[in-house]
Amino acid sequence: MNKDLAKQKTTSPLVGMQIITAAGELFNHVDEKGPMWYKEGDREVRCQISFAHSFHKPPHIILGVTGIDSSMAQNLRFSLLAEAVTVTGFDIVMKTWDDTKIARASVNWSAIGQAAPSSAIRR
Repeated sequence: MNKDLAKQKTTSPLVGMQIITAAGELFNHVDEKGPMWYKEGDREVRCQISFAHSFHKPPHIILGVTGIDSSMAQNLRFSLLAEAVTVTGFDIVMKTWDDTKIARASVNWSAIGQAAPSSAIRR
């Protein structure tokens, strides 16, 4: 995981609400000789995200692809998912299958939900 994905920005546009966002490279499998570029069949990359600030309940997660570098010799097939969402974090999962070759991918994400009460925050 790129360090940029861990650089989070937290905003509170409404009292009691919280939005945490980050963006960066999810993987670079050309330089790392990883399976998304060098293998075929079902493959996935999983990246655990820990929120800078906890939520009161598991937040809604919005994911977006901001960059993708793939082979033009095969069809581009992928899915991007948020899994294992809790009040403290979630997993970003990118999957591909068949003969698709993905060299690198960048994503952005937002977590939107009710902020943990300040009395619940341990200092």
